[in-house]
Amino acid sequence: MNTAMLMLPDAPQHFKSERNSHFEIQTLEGMTQGRLYLNEQAERLQHFEIIWFRTGQGLITIDTVQHSVGQNMIYCLTPGQVKSFRIQGAVEGYYISFSQDFLYRWATYTIGSTWLDTDISGMSIPVIKADEEMKDEIEDLMEKMEKEYTHHYLLRSEILAGLLNILVIYITRRLQLRVNELAQSKEIELVRKFVSLVKAQFRTMKFVADYASELFVTANHLNRIVKKITGTPASSHIQQHIIMEAKRQALHSNVSMKEIAYLLGFEDHSHFSKYFKNNSGMNFSSFKKGLVSDLVAAAHD
Repeated sequence: MNTAMLMLPDAPQHFKSERNSHFEIQTLEGMTQGRLYLNEQAERLQHFEIIWFRTGQGLITIDTVQHSVGQNMIYCLTPGQVKSFRIQGAVEGYYISFSQDFLYRWATYTIGSTWLDTDISGMSIPVIKADEEMKDEIEDLMEKMEKEYTHHYLLRSEILAGLLNILVIYITRRLQLRVNELAQSKEIELVRKFVSLVKAQFRTMKFVADYASELFVTANHLNRIVKKITGTPASSHIQQHIIMEAKRQALHSNVSMKEIAYLLGFEDHSHFSKYFKNNSGMNFSSFKKGLVSDLVAAAHD
């Protein structure tokens, strides 16, 4: 039986725009035949990924931690993680890659309540063993997504995002069981409180020291624990939450940059403009132009 390092490549840019709206779904067997890279180099993820091995054997390494690949195993990965596979023989299943912007552009009802928002990979271990009931539900959703993805039906993007939201909710329900098991840890509990506080207070509290004071710990201690559990500094969580909220406001309202800056607690809109560019990699006007272009393109889907 052959063993090879199996790398999932960067996805094609079918749903990619200036504001990084991206979605792809492929069967693992189809990717193995034509698009899967076989090499020894690990890959740093640019998007969220959900990988379901219906059948197959081997190992997946996520940020230096090895997990076994087996029948009906689901892997939920987040941007910034590094992954590689060592697969034995043939595989069957699905690979999904998507940006948070794509998910929330069309369906907003899951905002703030899923594993994408908490982004605490140390709490919600990104590996699920699907039972028969979950397997049937997942397979049905992924087959529908693949059909929509490969055809240019009316309102294709909206349907894909809706199905993806349902899939994310199913996965979140299972991961929540792991979170409950891990909640006994004081470090995990501190990070949970920090994430909840960021969601509630990010408009008025933009520095790690502010949150540390509320949580009765030092800023250095909070930074250390948050990075240990999530792999990302506390400051990055704050920044990315502010940026995501700015994008949501732009996506689902007609307010100006100045108004959004005010809503997010910035007294000077020029300060917000610099903050947005420094933490998102693009200026706000480019983001808005990309949004308009996407809406025009969606009308012709």
